[in-house]
Order: sequence, then structure tokens, then C-alpha cells
Amino acid sequence: MRRLVLGAAVVALSGCADPTWSDDAVTRFLERAEMCEHWMGEEPYDGARRTDIDRNLNNLRCATVRRDGEALRLSRKDRPEDVRRINEALAGF
Repeated sequence: MRRLVLGAAVVALSGCADPTWSDDAVTRFLERAEMCEHWMGEEPYDGARRTDIDRNLNNLRCATVRRDGEALRLSRKDRPEDVRRINEALAGF
């Protein structure tokens, strides 16, 4: 009985895998790159604002966005849509 249930679950879930589907890692990277681009363009008009900008740039790890994006692109080389989206995000860096 257990095997039957497990087998049915495998068959049901096998249709969920789509080779063009972008997983959460790509989505998270795109959101992170967008936020880094935003914070890098902000004007530090006073000390408190500079502190806020620096805090966000550090929290988002913006100094490593290019390196992280290139590594992600290599890991998704078999997914052209993901590579395209990653390349677009990296164009701003």
C-alpha cells in the first residue's frame, strides 16, 4: 500500500517539473540585484542617510552581486530563460 501511494505521488509530481521554470534562487537573485541597483543610486544627503544606504548595501551583499550572478548563470546554463534574466540583471553592474 505504501509503495502504491508513493508511486502515485511520484507520478503526480513528475508533471510539475518544467525545464523553463525559474526556481526561487533565480527570483531571489533578481530581486536582490534590483534592490542593490536601487540603493546604489540613492543620494547620501546626510550622515543618517549614508548610514541607511550603507546598511542596506551590506545586508544585500551588493559587493558580490556580479560574482554571485555569474556563478548562478553558470549553474543555470541549461535554462536559457534564466540565463537571459540573469544577464539583464547584471547589465546594471
